[in-house]
Amino acid sequence: MAFLERRRFTFFDVHNNVDGGKIAECLQDTSVSATTNGHNHIIICDVTGMAHIISRSWEILSFKAYELTITLAQQLPHDPYLVTIGDDDPGINPFIKVWDWSRSDRDPTCTRVSRAVPSHLRATPATALAVHNKNLFAVGFQDGSVSLFRGDISRQRSGKMNTLPDSGTSPITGLAFKGADKLFVVSRSATLVYRLGEERCVTLDAMGAAPQCSVLTDRQCFTVAATDAIYCYTAEVRGPCYALAGEKVLINWFRNYLIIVTNEIPTKTAPSTSTTVTKSHHLTILDIQNKFIVFSKTFDGIEAVLTEWGSFYILTKNKEMIFLEEKDLQSKLTLLFKKNLYDVAIRIASSQHYDVEGLMEIYKQYGDHLYSKGDLKSAIEQYVKTIGWLETSYVIRKYLESRHLESLVQYLEELHKKGFATEDHTTLLLTCYVKIDQHDQQGKLKEFINSKDKTIDFDVDVAIKVVRQVSVDDALSLASNHKRHDWYLKIVLEDKKEYKTALDYIADLEFDDADMYMKKYGHKLIQHEPKESTKLLKLLCTDYKPRNKPLVDEDSLSGVHREPDRALPDEYIHMFLNNSEDLIEFLEHMVSCADLKCSSLVYNTLIEHYIHVWAKAEPDDKSQKALKVYNVLKDPEANYDRDQMLIICQMFNFKIGILHLYEEKKLWRATLALHMRSGTPDVALEVCRRRGAACPQLWRDLLHASPPPPPRCLPEPLQVLGQLTHCHTTQYTLHR
Repeated sequence: MAFLERRRFTFFDVHNNVDGGKIAECLQDTSVSATTNGHNHIIICDVTGMAHIISRSWEILSFKAYELTITLAQQLPHDPYLVTIGDDDPGINPFIKVWDWSRSDRDPTCTRVSRAVPSHLRATPATALAVHNKNLFAVGFQDGSVSLFRGDISRQRSGKMNTLPDSGTSPITGLAFKGADKLFVVSRSATLVYRLGEERCVTLDAMGAAPQCSVLTDRQCFTVAATDAIYCYTAEVRGPCYALAGEKVLINWFRNYLIIVTNEIPTKTAPSTSTTVTKSHHLTILDIQNKFIVFSKTFDGIEAVLTEWGSFYILTKNKEMIFLEEKDLQSKLTLLFKKNLYDVAIRIASSQHYDVEGLMEIYKQYGDHLYSKGDLKSAIEQYVKTIGWLETSYVIRKYLESRHLESLVQYLEELHKKGFATEDHTTLLLTCYVKIDQHDQQGKLKEFINSKDKTIDFDVDVAIKVVRQVSVDDALSLASNHKRHDWYLKIVLEDKKEYKTALDYIADLEFDDADMYMKKYGHKLIQHEPKESTKLLKLLCTDYKPRNKPLVDEDSLSGVHREPDRALPDEYIHMFLNNSEDLIEFLEHMVSCADLKCSSLVYNTLIEHYIHVWAKAEPDDKSQKALKVYNVLKDPEANYDRDQMLIICQMFNFKIGILHLYEEKKLWRATLALHMRSGTPDVALEVCRRRGAACPQLWRDLLHASPPPPPRCLPEPLQVLGQLTHCHTTQYTLHR
């Protein structure tokens, strides 16, 4: 059982005698027997059989409805039809009459008259009436039976009335339709619901209520008032109940409020020698949704509570009409602000759909109030609700002291979760984590770094930057968790100097990332880890796959051809600088790949560094090194620049290379001159023999070489030149 809060407010203003005494003058000495309202009118019936239709301007139309009395009345909310039950003859079943009062120029017309017939057909008073619309209404009787009418109530012979089964024997005290298929029934001993389509009755509770102590709320919840509490029912089960003691006289529903009238304990008003007492009623208005009392006052006897024209009225036993005017929302809030009841103000503003800006202002005021009282934790909970509306600096400035850091962290975390955090907010949050960890060893920073809560949206780059200043390992962990490769490699290389770790990390990346970061950090990696770096570059420039992925993927198994991912080796050559040995290993691997066509830069560089290595080699190794160069130079597939390589060979006096290139370029005279300078005239003479026919000038060059050829080499060139001279002379004579 939920107990209503003890808080009591006065959200209604009382206006006495709003009708100017017209109702009291109309009723005079008679007593009210039934009241109802609807279709912009209030109807009051009395014990003399008169019905009084009252307009909003308090004009009264009275007419004689019954000869004896009216016991029940129900006005249709949207049609000018009034359904009444009363007596024209004593001792027989009461009459049901339907009145059409749509014509203002004449008295209401009775469109239908029928007997209110109970289950046993004996004369029994009708005790409850509920009208759903023009085609459906129900009547409850003192013997516990319920009769249901279906048909057009505006026609005399339309429709029929039948008695519902299983209605019991206890007097019916209340009826209410929930749609056209369910009828709530309350007796003195039980609360039931009829499922009209199924013709089935379900008992909701073995507890009933007095007359006028049940009502169907706007939320389609059936409410019953007992002595100890207010009980709510759905069409299936009993719902929540609210403890409220007192003998209930009647209840009603207005907007979101439940109106409850209870008997006050009689108080003696005469001297002690007299026994005269005055009976009064206490009226309580409950806000069921927010669970507190919004009005409470004692009146001298309440006859009826009427809700019409967007307001509600009290008709007292003295026939005075009292208007209870609800305060506007701003007046309610002002009243609550004066009492610092911001939590209530928020609940009321929310339930009445207060505009967002106004609601944010209440949250701010509530936060300020709690902050001024020193309740910093509760205050931050209110400030959190203003995120997106209230300037964040307003809150942050309040909590910058170290003793307030936990509350500030809560606010900053919510800023990040809701996506309103800036770079400065992230920096401040991480700084707070560091300070908290220093004082309390709570590990807030590590918890943040390793958090799986993806709702916390923060600038990762800023976070890494801040954490790096405090803890390199934590910054590295943060970069790894969020796959910030650039930050990870920067920290590993610059702060931790762990070059092998960086290489291993790059080897796990996808091709594009691996290529990018090797271009960025390759020089440093080759400098410190030449072998491992060279190994990775070989893979990167041939057929790269991330190391952490299987060598055989689904495409390979299904036979789908995949173009290999490979980088351009030309872009990595400059990174080796003076490391000729590893550069040669890298380039040799490139040129050895059958499906890879290397550029001239690759071959030029390979040959050049071969020659560099040859030049520095020991005499015993020179011939082997020279053979390597020569094999590349003579390879017909080698795509190198002949002119450039000739210059390199000449610079290092790599005679084998020079001679090969001279031969390829048909520079035989230069070949001869090189042999002569090298002191090998016999080899020079051999060049003349092989190429002299194509280039006779070689013989003359041999004779005129410096230094000159030895005597043993002169006979042959002189003989050849003599023959060439005789041949030229003979040709000249013949020509003449």
